Amino acid sequence: MGEDIIIFEAFLEDGVKKARELVRENNVRIIISRGATGALIKKNVDIPVVSIEITDFDVFLAIYESSVKHDSIGFFGYDYKKGHFNFDLFSRILNKKISYFYYKTDLELKMLLEKARNQGITIAVGTGACILTEAVKLGMEGRLVLSNRSSVMQAINTAKNICSVLEKDAAQKELMKTLLDYSNEGIMALDEDKRIILFNPKAEKLLEIPGEEILSKKIQDVNSSNINRIFERGEPALQKIIEINKTKLLVNRANINVNSQKRGTVITFQEISKIQELEINIREELYKKGLTSSYSFEDILGSSRPLKEAIEMARKYSKTDSTVLIIGESGTGKELFANSIHAASPRANGPFVAVNCAALPESLLESELFGYEEGAFTGAKKGGKVGLFELAHGGSLFLDEIGEMPLGLQAQILRVIQEKKVMRLGGNKLIPVDVRIIAATNIDLKKRIQEGKFRSDLFYRLNILTLKIPPLRERPEDIIPLTKNFIEGFSNTYNKKVNSNLSKAVIEYLQSYNWPGNVRELKNLMEKCVILTEKQDLDINLIKNLITESDIFRDTPVKNKIFINISTFEDMENQIIEQMNRIFNGNKAMLAKELGISRTTLWKKLKKKQ
Repeated sequence: MGEDIIIFEAFLEDGVKKARELVRENNVRIIISRGATGALIKKNVDIPVVSIEITDFDVFLAIYESSVKHDSIGFFGYDYKKGHFNFDLFSRILNKKISYFYYKTDLELKMLLEKARNQGITIAVGTGACILTEAVKLGMEGRLVLSNRSSVMQAINTAKNICSVLEKDAAQKELMKTLLDYSNEGIMALDEDKRIILFNPKAEKLLEIPGEEILSKKIQDVNSSNINRIFERGEPALQKIIEINKTKLLVNRANINVNSQKRGTVITFQEISKIQELEINIREELYKKGLTSSYSFEDILGSSRPLKEAIEMARKYSKTDSTVLIIGESGTGKELFANSIHAASPRANGPFVAVNCAALPESLLESELFGYEEGAFTGAKKGGKVGLFELAHGGSLFLDEIGEMPLGLQAQILRVIQEKKVMRLGGNKLIPVDVRIIAATNIDLKKRIQEGKFRSDLFYRLNILTLKIPPLRERPEDIIPLTKNFIEGFSNTYNKKVNSNLSKAVIEYLQSYNWPGNVRELKNLMEKCVILTEKQDLDINLIKNLITESDIFRDTPVKNKIFINISTFEDMENQIIEQMNRIFNGNKAMLAKELGISRTTLWKKLKKKQ
């Protein structure tokens, strides 16, 4: 690994002194030593100490070499090695008397050496040079137990591995420190004894208490109401709102579990105002010009066969890159389908840009679609402006109410679809664009072609994949689930408790109504009902009155039509009578006259229906 290995020679206390000096000067990260000196160093420094192992063979070899000239041999070792070597075996192999002595201090070593000399031992075999020095002073010979090369290399490799782990640990700690120091969240952690072990700078700021005052303290010993409010009882909590010093904080608490046992608690908290600011910034970036898809197929409510078939067709279309023309009456959810097609397509990660072709005058719509260069016209934005085709690059462009687009623009749209290039107003270069077109209309485009208001070539370019959205009257089984969903949603929005379980009379009335405004009309009606009702249950009279009011402002062509579901003759007759009765506000005389039947006949039919 390329580490520098510095070698120093020192024994026992001198070795400890040198080790402390190196640690103090921060010159070493790990120490390799052996024997008594290594054991003493390990007790006196706070960095890792790797011991060079002294094996049985190392000791046996030293004793064997000593046995050539000496019959009585003494082995001297530091106390921690007591019982480590098999001297009885060595004695039997060599047929020599081997005595062994273990010491803890320098004084004890000297005493043991004198004792050995008095017992007739003539040579001292030891693991430390200090043993040899003292033995010579007493007139004895000394032999040092040498470590074999394998043990030394093993110790060096162990030290290298420890260094590697220490480096990774240091990097991990620095990473964690950086994350904590620069986190926008306050973070506090406690161990299993409820002792505070972590308290980052943001936590100090939000709770107005320095970390050094509370770190290592148990939570019950901290005199801070802010800390106590954040901790409460330490029970897990998700997105709990707590107000501290007039600042609302969003608090999360979670247990630290190890092997399914609680080992502590971590608490995070941040200012709600900061979250709201961040959310606003993200929305401004992502939703600028409608650059994201807002819905998916899961957002389309209903289980009727016509709707399911439309969804299934749309799902198939989403897998392709061809142009889609969505046809449906106003309020059927054409934009919802357009969003869903994009969200399920390979372009889902690209932008989804929507524009209503009927909402803007021709000149403004042109500049919005194609963009413009600086100075293209009076009032043009400095630096120019990117058009919607460019913004939709890599994604989808939804052209809503395409049938209302002026003829002049239709030609330009056709050119972009064909050439896949766009030129900004006032510009002189073509810009390549990769855009999928999804168009929608609620009018008969073929009729518009006959009237000379829509280009046939553009129609055939758009009409590659056609998707027809069924009106609500053709899927009456979806009316009640939609109604319940809208009631629950608006009840939550307006903080009201309106029962979504409808009475039989309300259900029959809603299912018999023709819904010329489709899902949008139903949604708007339920919003009004939730706002206006003073009861928990929706009143059928309120619904009838609101529908009657909306009928007054409805276009005449729609007022002069009713829509019925195909069924038995008797059921269709009942639908006609009920809808006509509603149009005439219950005036039986006018209803009978309009239907061309007598009031008696009408009365019988109404009674039979009941």
